[in-house]
Amino acid sequence: MRKKFFRLALPVAMMFALGACSQDMNTQTEAADTSAEVSADTSSEEAAETTGDEAAAPEDITGSVMLYTSSSDDYMTDIAMMFNEKYPNIDFEYYRSGTEEVVSKILTEEKSSGVQCDVIMLADTPTFEMFKADGMLMKYDYPEIDMMYEDFVDPDHMYYGTSVASTGIVYNTNLVEEAPTSLSVFTDPENKDNCVMPSPLYSGTAAYNLGVYTKMDGLGWDFYQQMKDNGMQVVNGNGGVIDAVANGEKAYGMCLDTDTNVAINNGSPLGFAYPEEGCSSICDPIAIIEGTENEEAAKIFVDFMLSKEVREFASENYFKTAPRKDVEPHEGILSIDERTIISADPKELNDTKEQDKEAFDVMYNG
Repeated sequence: MRKKFFRLALPVAMMFALGACSQDMNTQTEAADTSAEVSADTSSEEAAETTGDEAAAPEDITGSVMLYTSSSDDYMTDIAMMFNEKYPNIDFEYYRSGTEEVVSKILTEEKSSGVQCDVIMLADTPTFEMFKADGMLMKYDYPEIDMMYEDFVDPDHMYYGTSVASTGIVYNTNLVEEAPTSLSVFTDPENKDNCVMPSPLYSGTAAYNLGVYTKMDGLGWDFYQQMKDNGMQVVNGNGGVIDAVANGEKAYGMCLDTDTNVAINNGSPLGFAYPEEGCSSICDPIAIIEGTENEEAAKIFVDFMLSKEVREFASENYFKTAPRKDVEPHEGILSIDERTIISADPKELNDTKEQDKEAFDVMYNG
């Protein structure tokens, strides 16, 4: 099956969005001593300054990288360990929280002493369009760009998708006999007070979904009002959705395929269905902050995150579908070409993002 795109409002040049959002509201900074690799394809000029025509060995490169991210702690712990093993002499630190909280932190820092991170990796592309428009992202020509699906590469090379995750329907297999096929499961009166979704006021994934779904014919703001009228519970992130459905508090939830499959692999009584309306999909974009004092180490970390090695690890262990053409999805996960992906112009979504969130807040909390 070839990938299908539903065009929304404006012509679409590409489809993006972010990493899966965090599974809780805890913020945490973890440090890992790491070092950077300079390969034959990347950072060769910098390496040549100290080693002549040969690229420096990973253990000979020093520096530091600070990452702000919304990716889960377990995933980032593994990433830090891998980076440390391969590049033992670059200090690597990360701060994580929900996308909206990370964005707030970045904007606050930008207005005061300056942004304190070198790299950002969040959930939704509209956020990166905002940073891009404000001149906060550095252009970087990723050396293996030809191995990536064009849909997940910013045309201006300001940011790149790291992993593709699609929103669908998670359900409790102890409570649901037949797998759902449509988003209408959330508005069906038979499921009143039995559904849960993440909040777009906290989750970058949910904020992206809000922008996409409210612009779709057949869904729109009526869909969100109908979900509210049907007793939809709203929790902070995808992790809260997983917990509520897995413990039987709710039968159905709106959640990412990645998070759901991790929980299934860990023994939770869950199933996942890609809705017939199509999949709102994010790709955890990564970008380098303009003006970073650690530019070369930041480039090395971006290369590391986009590499075939790390994408294969993320696919095998975290069910994250790679935006690379040379990495197969995890068994049981639909490939990018097999999914019906709902695509929207990230610039348009960025333009309406805050307005959409305010409207949602009034609808659900006003």
